[in-house]
Amino acid sequence: ARRYWIHRSLAGWRELNANRVVRDYRNGEGFPYLGRHYRLLLVDDQPETLLLKNGRFQLRRDLLSGDSIHAARNAFRHFYQHKGEARLAQRVAHHAPLVGVQPGLVTVRDLGHRWASCSPAGSLAFHWRCLMAPLTVIDYIVVHELCHFHHRDHSERFWNEVDKVMPRYRERRAWLRRHGAGLDL
Repeated sequence: ARRYWIHRSLAGWRELNANRVVRDYRNGEGFPYLGRHYRLLLVDDQPETLLLKNGRFQLRRDLLSGDSIHAARNAFRHFYQHKGEARLAQRVAHHAPLVGVQPGLVTVRDLGHRWASCSPAGSLAFHWRCLMAPLTVIDYIVVHELCHFHHRDHSERFWNEVDKVMPRYRERRAWLRRHGAGLDL
C-alpha cells in the first residue's frame, strides 16, 4: 500500500544526496563562503587556525594530523559560526521591518537537518551551513523564518506572507533544494 511513497522517498533521498561533497582538506580544494568558492591553502605558521585572506582559505597544516580531519572541520565550523553571527543579525535587522516583526536573539549553530528555526519567544537560530550559500539564498532563509512569526506552519497564508516580501522566493528555495546537500564539510 505504501510502495509508491517508499519509492518516491528513496528517489528523493538519492537525488538530494547526489551532490553531497566529500572533502579531503588538501591544497587547492574549494570551500564555499557566501556563494563563492575559495581555494584552500595549507600554511605552517599562522596564529589563527583558519583565515580568509587574499582570496584563499588559509588553514594551519598541523590541524590535519594523520588521517584525521576533525580539527580542520571544526575550524571551518567555527569560522562560519563566527562570521555568521554578524552577517545574519544584519540580514535579520534589514528584513524584519519588511515582514513587520521584531525578533529577539539571533544565533548561529548546528541545527542538524534544519536550515533555521524560530522559537515561540522570538529568537532565531540559523545553521552555520547557511553561510556557504549565496546571499540571495541566505536572505530567503531569513525571510522564511521571519514569516513564521505570523504563521507557525507552511500553509498557503504563510507562503503568501513570504511572497509579499520576496516575490522570487521559489527560485531561491529551489536552489537550496538542489544544492543544499553540497553545503557541508
